[in-house]
Amino acid sequence: MFILLLKILSVAVCVTFLISWGYVKQQRKNQELLARLHKNIEAKILKEFSGKEVLTVQEIEDLLTGVTASLFWSTKKIKVTDPGVVANNVLEDLKHKGMIEMYGHGQYKLK
Repeated sequence: MFILLLKILSVAVCVTFLISWGYVKQQRKNQELLARLHKNIEAKILKEFSGKEVLTVQEIEDLLTGVTASLFWSTKKIKVTDPGVVANNVLEDLKHKGMIEMYGHGQYKLK
C-alpha cells in the first residue's frame, strides 16, 4: 500500500513539473522568438561580410527582407517586415559588441 502511494505521488510531482515547465515556456515564447530572429539576422549579416569588405545600410536592409525565425516546439513564426528598423537595431548591437565599425556615411565594415 505504501509503495502504491509513493508511485502515485511521484507521478503527480512529474505531471506538475511538466505542466509548470510548459506554462513558463508558453510565457517566454515571444522573447525566445525575438532572440532567435536577432541571432539569425546577426549570422546573416556576418556571413555577408565574409564575401564583401564593406556593406551599406541599404544592402543590409535588402539582405534582411523576409528573414524568419521559429521555435522547433511551436508553429508560431516571426518574420522581418520592416528591415529599416531591424537593421538599425542590429547594427547598433553589433557595433556595441565590437564586431563591426562605421566605415563611412551609411557604410559598415567588419573589424
